[in-house]
Amino acid sequence: MRVGIFIVGAPKSATTSLHNYLNQHPEILMSSLKEPDFFSFQEISEQALYYGKSKINNISQYHNLFNGKKGAKIFGESSVSYLFYPEVSKRIKEYNSQAKIIVMLRNPSDRAFSHYLMDLRLGLVSSRFEDIFYDKEGLHFQQYFLLGNYYSQVKRYVDEFKKDNVHIIWYSDFKKDAAKEIKKVFKFVDVDSDYKVNVNAMYNKSFIPRNNIIKIIYSLVFFRKLMLFFLSPRIVRFIKSILFIKQNKPSITRETREVLTEYYQDDIANLEKLLSINLSQWKKLD
Repeated sequence: MRVGIFIVGAPKSATTSLHNYLNQHPEILMSSLKEPDFFSFQEISEQALYYGKSKINNISQYHNLFNGKKGAKIFGESSVSYLFYPEVSKRIKEYNSQAKIIVMLRNPSDRAFSHYLMDLRLGLVSSRFEDIFYDKEGLHFQQYFLLGNYYSQVKRYVDEFKKDNVHIIWYSDFKKDAAKEIKKVFKFVDVDSDYKVNVNAMYNKSFIPRNNIIKIIYSLVFFRKLMLFFLSPRIVRFIKSILFIKQNKPSITRETREVLTEYYQDDIANLEKLLSINLSQWKKLD
């Protein structure tokens, strides 16, 4: 077998929703583990990225993630780390030169802030968002801000796989009409595009711990790994519903948005040229 669909990023751009929606199609089987990070295992290990997920570092483990759906004709996975690291596109090309690449892109300022809020909720960061930006160093700066420099990241995949095999989904379009965007994906990967999926299910909804004690406990990587290893996904969801409450998300300040928009302006301009797209919405301050 060979995996043929790769949702490579970007983080906090609705890739989890797309992964689950595609898995509803009878002709598609998505990996049982989202974010296997098989092709970025080396970089993630070297950087000691902090989410504490299961390590998939050999081809047998990787292919074992694709079992359980008879009739599936195409296999897919979603690992948002694949977009950022320079060597990953080459590894995927060596593995499957005919792969279909899907990239989901969100306004980089909004994406950065959403990523920060997620880590804040998990207890993985305590610094102010703005302080991390101005310090311009460390893993958090990479994860929140460098990941938003999309141009070179997307160009690597276009260069390796050519434009016909790289499909871009704009986060704003996906949020507005997910069914329409999924239909485009089905055409892109050559399965029945008339198949209707349930797009009402919500994934990665934003919640915060009920109190600081829960926040401290949940920030421990080994605790989350134990939950995922010993408990079923249904029980984990139930436990989270008790320990967490829905979050009213803070908003990025206009001043910070202005600074970030200036930071990303050259990269956005290059991306516009690469993809022949108008991204003026990303440059607005309101």
